[in-house]
Amino acid sequence: MAADFRRSDLIEIQRSNLRALLRHLHREHGTWIAVAHKLGFRRSFVLAFCDGTELGNMALARSIARAVGLSLDDALAGKAPPRKAPALVLVAPPKRKGGAS
Repeated sequence: MAADFRRSDLIEIQRSNLRALLRHLHREHGTWIAVAHKLGFRRSFVLAFCDGTELGNMALARSIARAVGLSLDDALAGKAPPRKAPALVLVAPPKRKGGAS
């Protein structure tokens, strides 16, 4: 019987919740490189965690929670990240044709 020496402080439901938050970050930032930079981890490690080949750890969990604006406990429990206010778009007034008004 071979022992699995890869250990994680996280249980599977917590890993699943963190992966969902990572997908949220990816939608928000557009690239895995940007997500990895925000988390302070290598892109290869983040992707390996997403596809399940890496079990992750509490340091990654804390980084993900911080990046989405949640407490560590809320991130591990699967709470949704806080919604951001929609970006305001400044619209220039229409240009008038003709003479002075």
